[in-house]
Amino acid sequence: MPLVSWLHACKHPRMPEGPFPEDSAEAMVSAFITLVTDVDRTPAYRARLERSTGLALPRSAISIMFVLHRHGPLGVKEIADRLGVEQSTASRQIRPLEEHALVRRDVDPRDGRAVLLGLTEAGEEARERVRQLWLRDIATVWRDWDPEERERLGALLTRFRDSYQKLRADRGET
Repeated sequence: MPLVSWLHACKHPRMPEGPFPEDSAEAMVSAFITLVTDVDRTPAYRARLERSTGLALPRSAISIMFVLHRHGPLGVKEIADRLGVEQSTASRQIRPLEEHALVRRDVDPRDGRAVLLGLTEAGEEARERVRQLWLRDIATVWRDWDPEERERLGALLTRFRDSYQKLRADRGET
């Protein structure tokens, strides 16, 4: 569901009533988010990622690497919760990372029966190669932009991210 439709369906107290015209700012943000989230679903982009990392990793495995980088070692259930999938699905998605030695299992110091997954050095390196690929794409997209335009977009995206995170926290969705 596009972000604008989702926000509208949630009836946020400050959310204007729709419908929103196709050329509205809200629709433009929704189209941008769709573009960004859909790009890595194409076979050509998947091939670029594979060349960049030297590994044939499913999209879900890349997401897990970024979750572990951002949040540190986590249990399978915590990974599943952060990805919005079932624990059994997360377990299957972790397997390729283990097969390529990109994650390690450590005993949870809080509970010796539990296991935490963390990125190995090779996992951090693979994640960084993916991040650099994304950053090169961004640099290519705005290579003709003025530095002020880049700064303004960065500031606006930061503000949008912060406001969106606050909305989710206010709803107890984080």
